[in-house]
Amino acid sequence: MFGRRNKNDNLWKLEYIDSVYKIYDWDKNLTGYFFPNYNIDIHEHEDDKSLADHEIEDKIIEQMNKEKKSVKGGNLMLPMIKLQLLDNNEGIHLDYVISSLEENAQRTRIWKQWIEDNRQEFKIIGSSVYTAREDRNILSIVLGVDSDMMLGEKELGNTLKPVLDRLHRDELI
Repeated sequence: MFGRRNKNDNLWKLEYIDSVYKIYDWDKNLTGYFFPNYNIDIHEHEDDKSLADHEIEDKIIEQMNKEKKSVKGGNLMLPMIKLQLLDNNEGIHLDYVISSLEENAQRTRIWKQWIEDNRQEFKIIGSSVYTAREDRNILSIVLGVDSDMMLGEKELGNTLKPVLDRLHRDELI
């Protein structure tokens, strides 16, 4: 999660897949996800009555990304903490549980302070915490970002680079 980078390796790579952008670091490690706010009203685009609503929405989203349309923000999802408690082992020693929870509480406070300190600069309009689908031990944080941005891997990469760089510099990703 915390890689080192060289001067020449300071680019984040985004990959568009099924309406979502996966974010990779310079070592090709999956770092997070970006979910653009597409703000689609499918009823304005009911060209083909034979398509289901989700098919119309998918078609519109694909076209928006292909044309690199502008959107108003989105949600940036990043790993926040690793609990290391919710595995299949039973009988975890109480001292280990306390230590793990204290460490994770401290890291959560660091995230909270980072959001408060950087809210205005990066136009963060909210945050929520979720368990990761792939690993129930990981809690992910979702930051709502409210700025105009252009769709496209390179374009969103350039837009998100400052916040990703700051999060990396502050050792949160």
